[in-house]
Amino acid sequence: MAAVLVLITAGTASAQNTIPIAEEQVLYEAIGEFNNSGPASQQYGYLSSITGLDNVFSSTTTKNETTALFTFVTNATTFQVVNHGPFRIVDRTGTTTIYLNNGPSDFSNPASFSQGMPIQMSNYRQQVILNTLTNTFVTVHTNTVTDVETFTLNGVAYRLGQLGKSFRTNYSGQANTPGAVPSGWFAGTSTGSKN
Repeated sequence: MAAVLVLITAGTASAQNTIPIAEEQVLYEAIGEFNNSGPASQQYGYLSSITGLDNVFSSTTTKNETTALFTFVTNATTFQVVNHGPFRIVDRTGTTTIYLNNGPSDFSNPASFSQGMPIQMSNYRQQVILNTLTNTFVTVHTNTVTDVETFTLNGVAYRLGQLGKSFRTNYSGQANTPGAVPSGWFAGTSTGSKN
């Protein structure tokens, strides 16, 4: 078991229903944008699916950043860049926070993705492989959960994850013209990983 969604019933921590996430089982689906400035990278967006939760939007018809209940922000620093043919390999470390967002969020305002209650914090390590011919990229990163907070959704209490557990994320994305805002766009999935 790598990651879990803990369902706390009857309002007490003693009555818990744990939804285990197996290795390689999809945990989250994410959509976002990023801004790079020198070695700093800020990645922000929303979760469009969370295993164990039926609905992650405040609307049944509009499903985007304006109605997303769960948002995230990653602040990372590049510590290594290696060029190999058309590829630029970028390694970063940092932190990720997932929020129960009190929205709406707006991609033209990255700070709007950090409004609301922080419900999961994690340490983060990322590798980006950028194809400099097409400006497309893929990433793999590992998050290790460092803090979780109980939150309530539709009268039910939850905790997203467990301390010390990890998940692995893969993004596919497109970099923007250098110097433009945002620096690029991405979408991807997070899966349980073996600790």
